[in-house]
Amino acid sequence: MNTRSTARDEEIPADRLAEAGVWIARLHGGERDGALELGFRRWLKAHPLNGPAFELATEVWEDSQGLRKVVPFAHEIRQSFQSRSRRPLPVLAAAIAAFVFVGVALYFSREQDIVTGIGEQRSMVLEDGTRVFLNTQTRLVSDYDKHVRHVELTSGEAWFEVAKRPDWPFVVSAGNRQVTALGTSFVVRYDAQRTSVILVEGKVAVSGVEGARKQPSVPNTEHGSSSAAAPQPEVVTLTAGQRLTVATGGTPRVDTPSMDKATAWRHGQVVLDDITLGDAITEMNRYSNVKLSVRQAQAARVVVNGLFQAGDSLSFAHAIAQAYGLRAVERGDEIVLEGVPRSFVRPSTPIR
Repeated sequence: MNTRSTARDEEIPADRLAEAGVWIARLHGGERDGALELGFRRWLKAHPLNGPAFELATEVWEDSQGLRKVVPFAHEIRQSFQSRSRRPLPVLAAAIAAFVFVGVALYFSREQDIVTGIGEQRSMVLEDGTRVFLNTQTRLVSDYDKHVRHVELTSGEAWFEVAKRPDWPFVVSAGNRQVTALGTSFVVRYDAQRTSVILVEGKVAVSGVEGARKQPSVPNTEHGSSSAAAPQPEVVTLTAGQRLTVATGGTPRVDTPSMDKATAWRHGQVVLDDITLGDAITEMNRYSNVKLSVRQAQAARVVVNGLFQAGDSLSFAHAIAQAYGLRAVERGDEIVLEGVPRSFVRPSTPIR
């Protein structure tokens, strides 16, 4: 690798190098056409660091020699560099090679099955440059073709920062609903109880929303018929700051939550805002193998507020027990909150 690029290397983020690696793989692939080249030029102009990232990634591509034919493991890339110099490979060059390798590997895995475990969070860049941040217990399947960038969220929660490609729609499926976006940041959460979409920036259309229905068509009486077409599920369009929540069997609801609270999970935090203890326990259990439960139904109905560390079930249990006069009983990988709650007395320090 040329030493002249060392100074700029430190200024190029890892995700930009990975994106550049994706573009190199696509441009050297068998599907190169005018649309692909136009998309590449747009990507270059989208950020001032994209050009330097592509130049640097191209050097890695050329130096690695066999990378265009077979995607090697990171140690093989390292050996190709070492063969060109008597000195050990600098740590910086190894890191750059690894980032480019990630980008190329993403391209060759066109259909990706991405999974996070309990308490695990993961960020990555898809082949088009879209950034995704996955929350705990999330499964995401991306399947791109020439017509649409399709991602299926089969469970969990994910934040999408969509690369701007007006000619290539980006669609997220969650159950029987679809979220369509162009150059947008949004969050989708999907489980057996509900589906929610939070729009951080831009504009999205959510289709397949039962309960938010169009008005039925005007009856056709030309030939004495009074029949009307059955109402169809509506397409709900969100603007920045809005959240659509569709509970199973419930009515769709649009509100404007605090964005900091709604996306606190990206910082490893759980914000509980006027929800029952039973629901709070369900939320905390998403992040830990140590499962919380509450014995008495009366205690499960008390209202909980507070900021907690995701995965810290024990601290949560002790804070709730102290605030409501309950007992936190540890039983292996389970913590049971027992007792009848007393009237809530705000503690001298905030619940955390």
